[in-house]
Order: sequence, then C-alpha cells, then structure tokens
Amino acid sequence: MNMKPTLIQSTIVSLIAATFVAATYGAEMTELQTDVCIVGGGSGGYAAAIGAARAGANVILVEKQDRLGGTSVNAYVCNWEPGVSGPLAREIYDRLAKIGAAGVTMDHNADRKKGPFGLWLITPTETYEQTLRRAANPVRSWRAVVFDPDKLVQTVSAMLAETKRCKVMLETTFVEAVADGKRVESIKIVSKDGKTSRIKARIFIDSTGGAHLCRKLGCETMLGPDAKSRFDEPSAPDKPGQTLNAISLCYRIRKSDRPLRQTPPDPPVSRYPRGAHVTEVPGGDRILNPLAMVPGRMLIDKGYDATLAECRRIAQAHWRSMQENPTFSMFELHSLAPMLGIRESYRVVGEYVLTQNDLLATIAKQTHPDVTALADHSMDVHGKGAQRVHGELKGPYGIPYRCLIPKGWENLLVACRGASFSHIAASSCRLSRTMIQLGRAAGAAAAMAAKDDVPVREIDVAALQKQLGIPASAMKPR
Repeated sequence: MNMKPTLIQSTIVSLIAATFVAATYGAEMTELQTDVCIVGGGSGGYAAAIGAARAGANVILVEKQDRLGGTSVNAYVCNWEPGVSGPLAREIYDRLAKIGAAGVTMDHNADRKKGPFGLWLITPTETYEQTLRRAANPVRSWRAVVFDPDKLVQTVSAMLAETKRCKVMLETTFVEAVADGKRVESIKIVSKDGKTSRIKARIFIDSTGGAHLCRKLGCETMLGPDAKSRFDEPSAPDKPGQTLNAISLCYRIRKSDRPLRQTPPDPPVSRYPRGAHVTEVPGGDRILNPLAMVPGRMLIDKGYDATLAECRRIAQAHWRSMQENPTFSMFELHSLAPMLGIRESYRVVGEYVLTQNDLLATIAKQTHPDVTALADHSMDVHGKGAQRVHGELKGPYGIPYRCLIPKGWENLLVACRGASFSHIAASSCRLSRTMIQLGRAAGAAAAMAAKDDVPVREIDVAALQKQLGIPASAMKPR
C-alpha cells in the first residue's frame, strides 16, 4: 500500500508543526541549524569558534554583549598574566603586536616604594617568550602581555571571518535549552530587537562563564569551597563553604595637562581596597584593577546589577585615593569597565574534576591520558570572607579533556571558568590564556564529534592532542 502523504496531508502536518513552534517560541521565531553552537564569546568562546571553524565545522557563536572578548575586553582585564600558553594565544599576540596593539610588561614598582601597587609598564626589551612561565620563576622575572581591548575585538573577529564558517550573533541572549535525555536538541535566543530564534546543532559548547547553558539543562554544578572529604584536597575546609573568589571592577585612566579631580561617591564609601594592579596599555592609558572589591558571594545574594552599582561606587572612592599619589597625579578617570571582573561562579561537574591534587602533582606526576591544556598559575583565592588559599606551583599541570564534558552528556562541552574544576583548582586555571586553550580544545573536539557523528567523549583524543600541539611530555600511555 502506498503510504506516501498527499499534498493536503503534508500541508496539514506543516501547519500543525508551525502552530506548535509559534506557541512555544513566539510567532516570529527563526530556526537556524549548524554543526557547532557556542554560547558566550569570551576567551573560551571565541577560541572555541576559531578552533571549530578551522577544523571544518560550521559555527554559530552567540554573545550577549555588543562585542566579543568577555572579561578581557568588557571588564578591562586586558592583560595575560605570566603562565603557560598555547599557539592560538601566540597567534593573537603576533597579530596585535604587528599593528602596535600589544606589548610585554614588567613591574616597575616591584619594591613598592612608590605605593601599594604593581606598576606593569610596557617594556620593549622584553619578549613574549618571557611571559610563558609562572611556576618556579622568581617574582622579579615575571613578565605579562598587555593589549588594546578594542584591537583584540577586531583581531579575533577578523580571524573568525577568515574561516568563512562562523556566524557571530552579538547582543543576543540565550534564554532556553531543550534536551532529549542527555542530548541537547536546541536552544532559544533573543536578539536586542526582540526577535526570537531557535538554534539546532550537532554539538553545543557552554562558554558563558557562569555555566548558564549547562545550568538550564540541569547539569550538576558546584558553587563555593568544596569540603575536604569531597576531593581530599590539602587546603580544603572541613565543611563546604558559601564564599566565592572576590569580584573587582577595573577602570581606565588617561593623562591630562589639567586632570579633573575625582569627586567622592554619594553616598560615601568607607571601605575600599588600598592597593591595585596597574597596567599600561598601548597608547599610554593605564588600567587599574583594585583586586578584591566585594565578596564574590554578593553576585549570588544581591544579583548582578546591585553588585555592579556597589562596585562603581567603590571604584570612584578608590580612584579618588589613588589620584593623590604622585605617580597618578597627572591622570584622570577615563571610564569604568562596563562589566564586572568575576573570578568565580558556578562550576560544572564533568567526567573528571580537576583538583588541588592535580596542581600539586604537576604534569610530571599526573597520569591523565587526555591532557588538552596546560597551566601553571598559582592557587589564588582571596577577598573578604574567603578562606584564603595561595601558593606558587613547582611546575605546570595538565587539564584533561574530560573536564570539558559535563558528566553523562553526549553533545555538550563547557569551555570557560565554569568547567569541571574544584574551587581551589579554579582559582588557578581561570585566566584568559588558559581559557583560550580550553576553548580551542573544545572547538576542535566539537568539530571532530560533529563530523564523525559520535558523542563528544568518543572522539579520537590522540588526534585531538596532535591537532592542538600538546607536547609529548604531557601525554600519558592509554
């Protein structure tokens, strides 16, 4: 019997489907399809997009802000601290340096004789290679990378455009996710003008920083300090905590022949940081990072807008105080960062959770066969109310690919500070160049999984490591 539907039957089915879609997503919903969909365009997100597109996948990158770059751009954290890195960050640096938009800095106030602040100024005699080591490196030998945030946006946007495979959707907010079991089917997004779209993809990557996509899907997450009994970390508390690593709001200052004196905030602020991390950016402006401004927990308890408003007041009081120092007397406030500098939020429980034990073991004693990124920054938990953990490491450690796979999920990866790290481990590997490594790894892995039509945990990890250029010393027998 011929079961082929008639034209009338097909039309009825289509109308029913359209009615369902309109009721669920809104009458003007557009449906998009792609190989890889990435939510979040910060360091992990744009690196994932570059990695996936260069590996041959079609990509859609969704970003809530009006430009890419995340914390590095919108929070004015436009420097890469000393530490192990990968080839993609080097490529970005080389492109920026070629147009005079990046340089290498060193601390010109290491003895703190000028005041309680680091003064990281661009030093032309220093090289990028000197920035690639933090562990077991004397403090006075530390070098960092600084870049023009606007030029970073232009550079990574150009790199994505060159692939001809990536659609970037700015000022677009992720609002909903649909899953079938442990497989993501689609996400819903809303643009600035209110238009709604649904994106279907073979593989999804959460690069939102706060693991928003994973949380919408119901992935298991962690928040705050982990009890010692959970991971047996030497520095973990006996009981789980509620504190989070501190939050900052950076601001930019500029030289002036007649600098405006900063007025105090109204109402006044009585408590604010007395020191700062000061970084010169190409062109002569300086970025001040007051470090621990407010407890990280404020973000959870009071919400983003209230936390941002409080940090703006503190930043004004901080600059009023710093402006009295002769080092900054000829500078005036140019702008406050539009976005908070958030060090820690929700973290996903993945197929493997990186812990303090991994950091202390270093790559020499780790036994993971699937290392896809390296890092060597110190453990760095600070801020009021936090159980302070700080310690330099003896060498670099590896981050397994399994840290990027939310436990049990088939077509979902996470590449941001919300990846599968313990509270202590996250304080070390949350930095931009590490996120770039994780993003590139996730993007390349997603392209492989999409091409071979396999769950993300079943890709050829050895081939992934080869593509990423992971050194042989980091690879363990399988």
